[in-house]
Amino acid sequence: MLTISRNVRLLGWFNFAGDFRLYGPIMVLYFAQVTGSYAAAASLLAVKKLSSAAFEVPTGVLSDRLGRRGTMIAGAVVMVAAHVGYAGAPGYSLLLAAVVLEGLATALWSGNNEALLYDTLLEAGRPDEFARHSGRVNSMFQIALALAAPIGGVVAGAWSLRTVVVLSILPQVLCVVIAFGIREPLVHGPLESTALAHLGSALRGIRGNPVLRRMTLVSALRYSSESAAQLSPVFVAGLWPLWALGLWRTFGHGVSFAGFRLSGWVIGKAGAARTLLFGELFDNVANFVALIRPTVFSPVILGSPAYGLSTIAQQTLLQREFTDRERATMGSLASLLGSLLYALVALGAGLVADRWGIVAGLFLIQAVLLIALPLAWWVHTHARRG
Repeated sequence: MLTISRNVRLLGWFNFAGDFRLYGPIMVLYFAQVTGSYAAAASLLAVKKLSSAAFEVPTGVLSDRLGRRGTMIAGAVVMVAAHVGYAGAPGYSLLLAAVVLEGLATALWSGNNEALLYDTLLEAGRPDEFARHSGRVNSMFQIALALAAPIGGVVAGAWSLRTVVVLSILPQVLCVVIAFGIREPLVHGPLESTALAHLGSALRGIRGNPVLRRMTLVSALRYSSESAAQLSPVFVAGLWPLWALGLWRTFGHGVSFAGFRLSGWVIGKAGAARTLLFGELFDNVANFVALIRPTVFSPVILGSPAYGLSTIAQQTLLQREFTDRERATMGSLASLLGSLLYALVALGAGLVADRWGIVAGLFLIQAVLLIALPLAWWVHTHARRG
């Protein structure tokens, strides 16, 4: 019980510190200021996504073979190095190195941290509590995002964009300190003889499990739909004054926070598969209503009102199906597929938006997300324990 309480508490604060980035809303502006080009700034964001995708599978294998705590610490140290690079960059080259480092750090955490939480509960014989604890841990992301955005805007206005980035190093240093306090859960199951054999075993495990196969695709499709976050501000700016965009973001994070906090209770009552299905259905309907006839009320329902509930339900279903010895690798494979789909959907939606307008681009993203509904329905009727 002590290890569960300690790891859950520290994971929550780790997530808060990791996403307390004052530069969040102005990162593109900072990149453009340093490089002198918006095109160069956009290319840096693209490289960050690509580097994260490239490192996904190797870091997942590393986590399964070397341990959750060490992988978490490594990611925190690399993230500090990335932020130091951002803060001190005189031009494009150092920023490029920094975004690659951030991509590596993100990959080190992506499959690892959820596996750390699940393994902690599994060791104590309490894996059925995953949804409740994961909802609390992940809600800390939303608090950090909601608080950091307005503070960063004030600091940027009073001092400079670079000051905002420099101050954002401090929470990342705190992540290193927190990670050292994590206790390593026991490793379950023997490891394969080599990293390649381990990866092959993980791939066969996904291919041979129909529920896991479909859930991996649902996870990837949901992640690809997050590309709407890059286009949605353009839509909202056509309906609300520019100064209100920050309030819109804060409202969205607040709704997500509530969803994460309530997810354990909802999943306990309705089951993970049913929560995922109806969460996705609700979000699809809400977004189509918001887009089909835009009004001043559309931004309030646009996005993913059920994001917190659906995300924890998705993670619960995935963690139940992952094998103990390949848990992080399987999670990283799902993240890799999601990153690839994200890039394709974002590019396609951008091209459609340029040709037919922002509403058409957002509709394309919703059309892609619709593919997840029949898959979620199948999981609802076949997944074990909810």
